[in-house]
Amino acid sequence: MEGCPAPISILLVDDDRIHSRILEVRLRAQGYQVVVADSGDSAVVKARLCPPTVVVCDWLMDGMNGLDVCRAIKAEPDLESAHFILLTSRSRVEDRVEGLDCGADDFLSKPVDPEELLARVRSGIRLHQANERLKLLASELHQQKLRLDQELEEAASYVRSLLPEPIAGAVRADSRFEPCHELGGDSFDFFWLDDDHFVLYLADGSGHGLAAAFPSISVHNQLRSRSLPVDLRDPGAVLQTLNSGFPMERHQGRYLTLWYGVYQPSSRTLSFASAGHPPAFLWSRTSAFPCHWLKGQGMAVGLFDDATYGTESLEVGEGACLLIYSDGLYEVPRPGGLMGTLPDFMQLVEQCQDVLAGDDGLDRLLSQILHVSDNAPFTDDYSLIRALLS
Repeated sequence: MEGCPAPISILLVDDDRIHSRILEVRLRAQGYQVVVADSGDSAVVKARLCPPTVVVCDWLMDGMNGLDVCRAIKAEPDLESAHFILLTSRSRVEDRVEGLDCGADDFLSKPVDPEELLARVRSGIRLHQANERLKLLASELHQQKLRLDQELEEAASYVRSLLPEPIAGAVRADSRFEPCHELGGDSFDFFWLDDDHFVLYLADGSGHGLAAAFPSISVHNQLRSRSLPVDLRDPGAVLQTLNSGFPMERHQGRYLTLWYGVYQPSSRTLSFASAGHPPAFLWSRTSAFPCHWLKGQGMAVGLFDDATYGTESLEVGEGACLLIYSDGLYEVPRPGGLMGTLPDFMQLVEQCQDVLAGDDGLDRLLSQILHVSDNAPFTDDYSLIRALLS
């Protein structure tokens, strides 16, 4: 504070010159800087020039009384943290309630005992300093939150930059991705491994924040760069290799679920494996075959060193479509306070399968989810992949 030579200052407000002088001397003897005001108006002006640590103010004064001064000081953001002590000869409970309602922090009965005055001033200083430390801590926490929010937004932008563009041709694939405010661990991809093998997968790291995103991003980079030492046409082998390279102990207790599939157009064969991931949905837009939920049997990647993963295969018929998603899509609060469940979501998807194959199928599914959840906000990342396989 410019203009305040001492870190602790006392604003003494009293229109009784003799009484004010007695208190001033006692306070200065303790080493405090004391600013004296003989009226309420001058007290407010001096407080603005030199914000006080403690205000000692008489209740009964001509013009602005002590309550008026208290209201004026507590109404200003730069002054409201000052500890306000009212001097009064009033002893009724109603009077003290009125003083507290105006913002007073403490009372001293007149005639003032000098030792009690000094004790209450010391107490006020401690409280003021504690409040200032809390304000400083709150400011630091706010700045840290702003930095963290910026980092999470940058991380979300990076995750978006990794995600695939829609693909057209023998296989058509598109997707939707929406990170929540905390950033989760969703990551996915789809691409042609060669002329006859189309890879698509979705990984979901446990937890939220940057630590949750790193494992799934690492998986993405290894699969997209084809640096994983395994045949990427074998889903079970891919998950087995990933599980060996991602033990929880090396990733702060994190694990990830993953659904990995490979489609071969020449044989119309879909091979897949799952590591604890919600089941993918396979259906025919021409009703050539019944719909299937492709569950898989594996545990989440990173949970157990001895986990095993098997590849399952099936021949898909005419008009085959595949939907892969993360659990953030259905773990949404419902009206009545209940959380959405996987069975509820599976039922909804089956009801929407006729529209899911359309150009706006994913958006229409999302609209239905928002409708049944009464537009409740998503609490986790959500990801969707839709592939028209034939």
